[in-house]
Order: sequence, then C-alpha cells, then structure tokens
Amino acid sequence: MAIERVSVIGGAQPVEAREVGLSDLGLRERADLQQWITADPSLIEPGLLILTEEYDKWATSGGDRVRDRLDLLALDSEGHLVVIELKRDGAPDDVHLQAITYAAMVSRFTEEDLARTHSEFLRRTDPECDTQDALRRIREHCGDELDVALLKQPRLVLVARSFPRQVTSSTVWLNEMGLDIKLVQFRIWDTGAGHVMTTSVLYPVPGLEEFTVVPARAEKAETAQRAANSTRNRKAVLRILDNGSVKPGQTLRFRSYPESLAWDNDDLDTWVAEDPRRGRATWTGDRSRPLQWEYDDEVYAPTSLVKKMVEELTGNRPRHAFGTKYWVDDSGRDLAELADLPADTEVTAD
Repeated sequence: MAIERVSVIGGAQPVEAREVGLSDLGLRERADLQQWITADPSLIEPGLLILTEEYDKWATSGGDRVRDRLDLLALDSEGHLVVIELKRDGAPDDVHLQAITYAAMVSRFTEEDLARTHSEFLRRTDPECDTQDALRRIREHCGDELDVALLKQPRLVLVARSFPRQVTSSTVWLNEMGLDIKLVQFRIWDTGAGHVMTTSVLYPVPGLEEFTVVPARAEKAETAQRAANSTRNRKAVLRILDNGSVKPGQTLRFRSYPESLAWDNDDLDTWVAEDPRRGRATWTGDRSRPLQWEYDDEVYAPTSLVKKMVEELTGNRPRHAFGTKYWVDDSGRDLAELADLPADTEVTAD
C-alpha cells in the first residue's frame, strides 16, 4: 500500500510534514471530525446531503429501544442512503460489521421517515423547518422523488486514520458480493506553521470496476441506471432554466417515447386522446416541479407526471421512466433536446 508523504515547499528544499493524530492535538471524533464532515461532506465524497447525525431512535418490532448510535446518515445525488461511520484514529477490526448493522436498519426508512428525521436535524439551526421543508430539500437534492429500490440499497462509507487488514479484506469481498462500501482515509499533518488534513479513497481503487465483472452487481447496475436517468432528468430541467429554451406559461404536449416499459404506449395514447387535457402541461419554471398538468392543475416533475399518468391508466405506479422524453414543444423537440440548446437559441412560446 502506498504511503502518502506531505512536504512543505517554499524554502531551499521541501521539508517533510510530520503526521499527527487527532488525539495528539486534543481533537475529538464527534466534536471535531464529525462536525467538519457535516459542514463540508465533500471532504469524503462530492454530492452528499447530510440528513442527520447521532441518530439513535431505533426500536425492535416489539417496541424495545436498540442502543446503537449512527454517526452520520447522508443521501447521495442518485438517491442512495449513505451510512457514514467515523473513527478518530485507527478503525477497530469490526467497524464494517457495525456499519452493516446500521445499513440494515436504515434500509427500512421510508420517504416520510427521512423527511421527519431530516426536519429534526434542520430544526437545530432553523426552528421553523417542518417535514414538508425537509422533504422538498431531499427531493431537490436527488430529483423529483426518491426511488424505493435505491433506498433499500444503502451505501457504506467508513472514515478513519487507518484500517486493519481484517477490514480491508472484508471490504473487498463484500463489494464483490454486491454491497457498496467505501473506505476513506484521513490524515493530519503538522507543517510547522499549522496543520493540514488530507482525505483519500483507500477503497475502491479508482478504475477497479473496469477490471472486474461480478454477477452480483447486475441488479445494482440496473438500479444505478435508473438513478442515472433520474439525474439526467433533473439536470435537463436545470439546463432549460439556464438556456431559456422553454418559457413560463408555454404549453407542452405529451408524446409517447419508445423506451422499454412496463406499460403499453398504445393504451396510454388512447387514454390521452379520450381527454385532450391529459396530453397538455404548462411550463411553470419551477426547479422541482416545472409542469402543471392541465388535467388536474397539479404541478409535477416530468418523470413524476408520466408516472402519474400511467398510474391513472393502469392503477400501478411504475418504478422509473425517462420523463423528459415525453413532453415536447410545438416544434416536436422534447425536454431532453431543449435542454441541450445553447442559451442564445430563438424559441417561440405559445
């Protein structure tokens, strides 16, 4: 394993910085390391939203309290829950088992559970925040709505100064079995003029997935693809808001998109034709719910509206859809195409 070296430059030659531990500096796990990551989650991974910290409201089916305390619970940009376990110094031999236990428990969380938990966390600094505010922030972070399948597949991030071989070898095997575990190593350096912290991903090694093929990852890959579609949908809306290719008040029309679906597009087209209001939506310009459906006057994200329409038709809500491909302007350009137009493109509203 490569050992990182940090050197201070500026003099006649580089001077090696000395590694120190948090305990050497009188710093603590919860009061310091945890608060740094809470304030800036990108220290360990870009795109994380901290949902709560020090969560301990677990109970058995019989109502008995479980004495476990989760350091940090986050949500990544794809909609996966992320269990973050922190250790001030070296990680103990069983740190991964502790995190797996937490992951099993949070995999039972519903969207409502997360909204309630996040609102309690936010009220520490914003007493006016309620569950609807928290839910809005969660949805804005990962798209128009959470995917239940993703919530049931939490990721694990273990953060420590060092990891024993029992943990690293177990992590490799668990990842091969389909569990997503990341090891993040932090180190503190004394430069003589102050202290510097570095963080690095110890595992998985960047690019490792290019050299390994594991059957257990097939289902996770399919779920990840749905998450990627959701991310593209969300980014398409933001790009449209930036380039102005759809104007507030502009009418968009429904058009079936031939993706592999759990419903029949012909049936959906027939259902839409029965009431033309079902096939029209007005662009509101809202970041989260930019479409107002003429059929019920409610506002939706593009994907949510497609799912709503299918649910109205079949009685079942589909798990995923590429929503921005279904809504087109008068020129026949769908939202995905409109998102890619340059900002100076001339557009005509209805």
